[in-house]
Amino acid sequence: MEPEVPVCSDNSQAHPLQENAGEKTDNLVDVITDKKHRAEEPTATFKVPLSVQLTSPLRSSKPAVALAPTWTMQSETHHIEATVMDMSATSVFDVSMTSEPAVDTADTSFVPNSSPSTTTTTTGSSSSISGQARGWKERKWIVNESKLLELFQKCTTSGAAMCDLNQTVTQFGSRINIIWQCSNGHMGQWESCPNIRGMAENNLFAAAATLFTGSTYTDIADWAGLFNLQLPLESTFYNIQASYLLPVIEKSYTQQENIIKARLICQSEDGEGVQLSGDGRSDSPGHSSKYNTYSFMDDSTNQIVGFEMMQVSQASSSVAMEPLAFKKGLEKILDVGIDVKVVTTDRHPSIRKIMREEYPHIIHQFDPWHVAKAQMYIKFLVFNMEANCIVLQTVKSVPLLLCFQELLRRWMSLQHHITGVHRWEENGMEYRCFHQDLSAEEQRTKRWLKGNSPAFKALQAMIMDTRLIKDLQQMTLFKHTGQLEVFHNALLKYCPKRLHFQYPSMKARTMLAIMDHNENHSTKREQATTAAGGY
Repeated sequence: MEPEVPVCSDNSQAHPLQENAGEKTDNLVDVITDKKHRAEEPTATFKVPLSVQLTSPLRSSKPAVALAPTWTMQSETHHIEATVMDMSATSVFDVSMTSEPAVDTADTSFVPNSSPSTTTTTTGSSSSISGQARGWKERKWIVNESKLLELFQKCTTSGAAMCDLNQTVTQFGSRINIIWQCSNGHMGQWESCPNIRGMAENNLFAAAATLFTGSTYTDIADWAGLFNLQLPLESTFYNIQASYLLPVIEKSYTQQENIIKARLICQSEDGEGVQLSGDGRSDSPGHSSKYNTYSFMDDSTNQIVGFEMMQVSQASSSVAMEPLAFKKGLEKILDVGIDVKVVTTDRHPSIRKIMREEYPHIIHQFDPWHVAKAQMYIKFLVFNMEANCIVLQTVKSVPLLLCFQELLRRWMSLQHHITGVHRWEENGMEYRCFHQDLSAEEQRTKRWLKGNSPAFKALQAMIMDTRLIKDLQQMTLFKHTGQLEVFHNALLKYCPKRLHFQYPSMKARTMLAIMDHNENHSTKREQATTAAGGY
């Protein structure tokens, strides 16, 4: 069932994004092509985890040309050639992707079971045994080759013995093919998994499971190599990824993104402004990164609305990638009709200039946490002064007070508090600190700074910093980008900074991370608690 697209509350014409969000994803990837004729063939879809869909041709009586030799390069023998296959011989070339018996023979879509099975034993009538379960739902087993060949000692037709010399074992990545002949001349062929357009089904699943879980071929190959488990070669894995998986991920991501944007368009048309948070993420530490991914999050749902990935070749330097990605990503959001009222970012000077000059109608807020972190270098300067040891205890509370900044006056009152003065007169009015009154013992035992000490002057310089005071005016809404930090942490699963990825793979892995993140937030699950009620 396709997800529903939000509908605006008024009777205005629906936005184009709403009309396209629920369309089927037929004909995602055209795999079988004829160099002379490009005849369109009907396709069927089956769903995989993270709402990703792959396509395969329906059964047809017409002959179909197998895939390029990439899929057959892993054959260890030359007894089987991938040439022209008759798709009517379904026992040999089964291209259906059905995992459940379909009522309509023309419908070969695979819908994953919503409730996970807890059954650990099966009988002879089980759908898994009878072969009715197909695709992702069908269970797979790890079987030793010697135990498998024990099943090919007698002919299934006459019961005659079969000699090992009359058996041909061929490997196609993760699939094993056995051709046998008994002493009476009967011949047969057995394959460990079906074919999909001339490709072993399990080769496709192995590549998909590797990418969709954020793993890499190197990790899986090392594990499989130690276990001596047969997998597709690296070249086959990346060919499958480029031909099938990357287009499928992009199609599925576009569907989810359009649904989210359609909801925000309705929200804008209803007069409710959208508040976004944005933050950039480099693919490697330091100032030598190749990619910068700038993501925009809806503050009301914590879902990623869109992202823009910039390559260093598109900018003058690694540092210049972030503001360019920010501007391009924000323009895409505004172009579809989303009314953005507030954008919260860090204090990047270039982004500040872009917002001030090109988007003056949008309220630009700073994340207080980033502002507090930016002042750490001043603290270290203070700590390195031998005469300023006393400031260590006082300065620890500065970030906490900054995070609860409501008025500029509260920030300016710090210079009175650190000297032990909690009531003072300013402009003919009396002010006081916002904490509770201290007892005489507390006032006496605390180590307050002296007004003429180097420690006080260093800390006062930080409090009275002109740029910082100006930035405080852009923190009045108390907006945070903490959820974006959570997303960036999840992004490390799919795009670890210690590894390098090509641009298409990096983009697809970012899309996977966004779909994973948005799916978790769309369910609105409550935070897990301990038995004692804590977090």
